[in-house]
Amino acid sequence: MIGKQEKFKRAMLWLPAKLYELLVRLRIVAYETAYLKTQKLDAFVISVGNITLGGTGKTPFVNYIARYLTREDRAVAILTRGYGRQSKDRRVLNDSRQQMENLSTSSQQQTQIKNVESYTEVGDEPLMLARAMPDVPVIIDKNRYEAGIWAKQIFDSDVLILDDGYQHLQVARDLNILLLDATNPFGEFEMVPFGELREPLYALKRADVVIITRADRPFDQGQTLAIIKQVCGDEIPILYFYSTINRFRHLETNEIYEADAFVGWNIAVMCGIGNPQAFSDDLMAGGLNVVAENFFADHHAYTQKDLQTVIAAARAAGADGIFTTEKDAVRLEGLQFDRTMPIYAAQLELQGDDEVRLKSLLLRALIQKRA
Repeated sequence: MIGKQEKFKRAMLWLPAKLYELLVRLRIVAYETAYLKTQKLDAFVISVGNITLGGTGKTPFVNYIARYLTREDRAVAILTRGYGRQSKDRRVLNDSRQQMENLSTSSQQQTQIKNVESYTEVGDEPLMLARAMPDVPVIIDKNRYEAGIWAKQIFDSDVLILDDGYQHLQVARDLNILLLDATNPFGEFEMVPFGELREPLYALKRADVVIITRADRPFDQGQTLAIIKQVCGDEIPILYFYSTINRFRHLETNEIYEADAFVGWNIAVMCGIGNPQAFSDDLMAGGLNVVAENFFADHHAYTQKDLQTVIAAARAAGADGIFTTEKDAVRLEGLQFDRTMPIYAAQLELQGDDEVRLKSLLLRALIQKRA
């Protein structure tokens, strides 16, 4: 039952929430009716995104798709806005041309090419992607259409992946991949602030393929499938994936350890991601004993004080170490660690019975584009 305080809060937020929803709906209709034009890039464009707030595993899937298509000898580039970065201009990671400092694009925007040492310049997820795939250019620009033109001109990229691109309707895509978290696929069926939907549920129909992430968790598969097919039709491909933690990286030494080496450890969890409880649950599922949890807001900029507070809490709880994500590890760089309380970053591996189907779907879509 909703309490009086919650009812009052909903009443106060109702009008601004409905105005926001109306604006979102009008924007979608403007693109559907071609009042606002989508712009086409001279490349195969894949969008990976979701319709809810929080983590659904977008970054691991962008990594997975980029790696696979690179192995298939495709020239891949990733286009992302770099959420939370302090810089405003275009930034490029993994540019192999050492001599180039600045390039002028058709829009006369200056592009800075340099080695980036801090996530504050480019965002934590782009930096994490770039380090995981040093041969794949990662282009950070709020205007992904201009970034795509630039990628085609400079890198001759024939595959462009839009990271978190489901709501980026300005750019036409050849394959629209929608990720849904099995544990909360439809964001309580309400848009923010009352639920976690970024846009109305009918936005599902823009998807060319739906991927259910965290599919190893208990969820109402019947209801989820029924809603997807009601909106998208019976022909929409629905794939199931989940991630497992298979290794840990020591943040000070960069040594990699197999996950089995930590079974039975008492650990403290430290993370600022979209779904921190899911990460903690994954650690426990791997045989680690979580004795302290330290959750921060998604993309939280860690300070030395934050780290000291977490270390003190871990020590008080009898933890053998602090465990975090690779995304958080990027934001911990530059802080002073305590060698008596080691910190490890979990490394994930995507798994699922539908890996072959996903790869086949990607290649088939590429072939159809060329035909």
